[in-house]
Amino acid sequence: MTDRIAVIDDHADSLEMLREALSPAYQVETFGDPLIALEKIKAGGYSAVVTDVMMPGLNGVELMGKLLEASPNLPIILITAFGTLEAAANTIKTGAFDYLSKPLNLNEIRLVVSNAVSHFHVAEDSKMIGAKAKEELNVSNVIGKNEKMLKVFKLIGRAAPTNSSILIQGESGTGKEIVARSVHLNSPRAGKPFIPINVAAIPEQLLEAELFGHEKGAFTGALFARDGLFTEAQGGTLFLDEVGEIPLQLQPKLLRALQEHEVRRIGSSVSRVVDVRIIAATNRKLEDLVAEKQFREDLFYRLSVIRIELPPLRERREDIPLLVEYFIKKYNSQHNKQITGISKELLSSIEAHDWPGNVRELENFVDRAVALATGPVLTLNDVELPASRKPQSDWAKSLPRSLTLDELETEYIKHILTIYDDNYVRAAEVLGINKSTLYRKLGKPKK
Repeated sequence: MTDRIAVIDDHADSLEMLREALSPAYQVETFGDPLIALEKIKAGGYSAVVTDVMMPGLNGVELMGKLLEASPNLPIILITAFGTLEAAANTIKTGAFDYLSKPLNLNEIRLVVSNAVSHFHVAEDSKMIGAKAKEELNVSNVIGKNEKMLKVFKLIGRAAPTNSSILIQGESGTGKEIVARSVHLNSPRAGKPFIPINVAAIPEQLLEAELFGHEKGAFTGALFARDGLFTEAQGGTLFLDEVGEIPLQLQPKLLRALQEHEVRRIGSSVSRVVDVRIIAATNRKLEDLVAEKQFREDLFYRLSVIRIELPPLRERREDIPLLVEYFIKKYNSQHNKQITGISKELLSSIEAHDWPGNVRELENFVDRAVALATGPVLTLNDVELPASRKPQSDWAKSLPRSLTLDELETEYIKHILTIYDDNYVRAAEVLGINKSTLYRKLGKPKK
């Protein structure tokens, strides 16, 4: 659909010149009376406005103020005579997108209007995405009325408009990526890419190329040149999940990208400037990794300019009924069911459970319950709760006193696997490590 541009000027020859300059690229509508233009434009449907400043009845600056009250994202371009150029420049601080000085240059007009239309579409997309983000922010993995969650909401709102790096910490399943997306979608970068990468899921030898790109022939298998994720996320946000797993030898290059805002492909001697916001997440305490010399202290501080701590579900049990209600509605739609509620007995049991997999585990449980339900109300007969964790005291007492620290760690991992019936994903979540680390600690190949 062709963008509509409104042009306002009390001189007919100026209107005709602007129409010719902007057609046929745009659908141009001209107005000689600013008051008539005001009512028509307020009704919507325009991508930009070009208006003269000096007009009888309502000057261009006054018209701009009234239009921006109705449509804050609408770009308005002011046309001014040379003598009022300084005044027009000052009006940009109060909302004008740009200004053009007389005598008008047709190429400049086309360029400024093109930029204005592009700005309008990005702003409108961001507004729509922002509305979606606000919805996500109050549902799914970050719904809640718990005091800790309310602090998280406020911190997200304060952090989103900035360009500061953010570190999100919390156990697996607490909703770290949902929070990262909400920050991005409520930021000025909302119209640009949000690119997530699970650092732990990428083989160490390929992670550098994935992040920074490579030249053709830089290593075996590099059959062509490729941009890395930093370049692909240009203008947007790069989400580094499980950042604590990034290899120590790669950390200096990540630090340089954060400090200097430039990256270099593997095999290249040329650096590229990048404008990317970094949001990192981890289920581990990076402070502990710093103390163990497994994570650079300077990188830690660079990543954690703003820190967001997500509490586990067991510390926000009052949010469980809200989450259950939301997930029932969500999976009613997916499973073509009409579940209207949940029995007090089942809800009480759910609230009492520890949920070591946090909100992700609770969501999977409700999904299963809705799918298997035989009536309009979920009951204990529809689904069994996950097995509770077994007491660890008896297990600990049965261990030999001569175990080394490494042997003790291995025995504990085996104990957790026994509790969760050799479910490696669940065990890794409970242990606060990723599955790859779990296999490595047990000396087993990845499945």
